[in-house]
Amino acid sequence: MTNILVVDDQKALRKNLAFYLKSQGYDVATAESGEEALAKLGELFFDIIISDYKMENMSGTDLMKKVKTIHPNTDFILMTAYGNIPLAVEAVRDGASDFITKPFEYVTILEKIEKITKGKQIRLSPGKVDDLEMIAQSQKMKDILDLASKAAMSGITVLIEGEHGTGKRLFARTVHYKSDRSDNEFVTVECSNISDSMLDTEIFGLAGYEKDGALSRADGGVLFLRDADRLSSGLQLRLLRFIREGTYLPVDGSSARKSDIQIIASTTRNLKSMVDNGSFREDLYYQLNVMPVYMPPLRSRISDLGPLTNYFLAKYRTQYKKEITAVSPDAMAWMNSYDWPGNVQELENILSRACALATGDILDESLIFTLPQDRPDPDDNVGYLNMTLKDNQRTLILKALKQNENNYSRTARQLGISRTTLWRRMKKFKIEGLAVTEK
Repeated sequence: MTNILVVDDQKALRKNLAFYLKSQGYDVATAESGEEALAKLGELFFDIIISDYKMENMSGTDLMKKVKTIHPNTDFILMTAYGNIPLAVEAVRDGASDFITKPFEYVTILEKIEKITKGKQIRLSPGKVDDLEMIAQSQKMKDILDLASKAAMSGITVLIEGEHGTGKRLFARTVHYKSDRSDNEFVTVECSNISDSMLDTEIFGLAGYEKDGALSRADGGVLFLRDADRLSSGLQLRLLRFIREGTYLPVDGSSARKSDIQIIASTTRNLKSMVDNGSFREDLYYQLNVMPVYMPPLRSRISDLGPLTNYFLAKYRTQYKKEITAVSPDAMAWMNSYDWPGNVQELENILSRACALATGDILDESLIFTLPQDRPDPDDNVGYLNMTLKDNQRTLILKALKQNENNYSRTARQLGISRTTLWRRMKKFKIEGLAVTEK
């Protein structure tokens, strides 16, 4: 059953609309303000929120933005006066599902609810998940999608830098998919954890045994060099000659071969710094870095977390044949507070595991808060959060309490949860002995 929350400071409208929707078979709750709505969201899950645009203290759009950070699956319908239509249209651009002008016929809002419900069923139905989809709600990712389109149209060489798990290979596949090379091969070469001789054969082929290398297999398509920073000096020189001349010699070969490919290289390290310290050829760096792309870590584009979560839920609910519809508000709030050292790949792994273990339609904290203890890559000089998300919860609550001078109400608001949920968490994590203020 679809759960709906009606939010309006006009009592008559709120009660009458709720009564009508209940008569149509919906489970309906009401709130007279944005603050009351957020409190109810701390305890209950709602598929759809129907909110007035203009309310005291917190507008409908402000409420929507707060809700979307903790529960991205909730759809919004904004009720607005005729003069506020431009603002309502802007709210739709910001994430609202629809809007309706006052006064309205109940059948009209019923049609909008049915449209949202039907659309959600289509989005989550089998066969609708595209493994090549780049999620781009943040401006950073929208800019990167634009770069993918430009790289696809131009066919120029691309160098992608970024941490592990940020989607560098997905970017490369997107370029291939959008280009006129998409009918030909997309070939990936893993440049790490392989000997120089094997990598030489993998890229250039072996003449004596008629073994085709990646340059031959990718002819007319795209060659993706993953972890190109691991190429030895000899292979760097061989690759440089191919880029300049368009021809290459297979291993143990005597006659040159041609290949028409677009090269996309990726690295988790700063290639310019490697040039500066002499561990990577400067001339090859500039040949690869024609179009530089930096894939940002998930923690710096947290507004993409909700859409990414929706995408992976749709993917794995289909794969595991589950009836999962959402992540619980509490779990989503903590996911927003987590640092995601493994980036999008870590998020996908966690949601895949949670969906596989789930027995209900909501992924709650017991399934989400079992994050692996990530260890840093020995070559990365970054500090990783060496704790589970449960540990991180306790730390975050203590920091928030200290920041708010142990005021429970302010602390709960800052964390995006209700006071009751805060009390429950404090009891669970044995946070005791604090001098508490209530106002």
